[in-house]
Amino acid sequence: QQLFYFDAMECLPDHSKMNSAEFAPINSRYDDYIKVFGAELQRRVWQSRMFLVGAGAIGCEMLKNWAMMGVACDPQKQQQQQ
Repeated sequence: QQLFYFDAMECLPDHSKMNSAEFAPINSRYDDYIKVFGAELQRRVWQSRMFLVGAGAIGCEMLKNWAMMGVACDPQKQQQQQ
């Protein structure tokens, strides 16, 4: 018996408008996100900047999730800074 069903198909990109290279892995830890959402969305996440007020219990979880998603971890910017 199924007690709970959650559907979030609206957050997925329209794959019919994109080529398969958009979803090809790039041998990084973010390959699973790229396979689902595409490289363009992952680039946007890398280039985004977030500010969090209050790093209590919930804030620490948000910071951890953002770090795992790659928020503000643009590899091109890191190479330019070195």
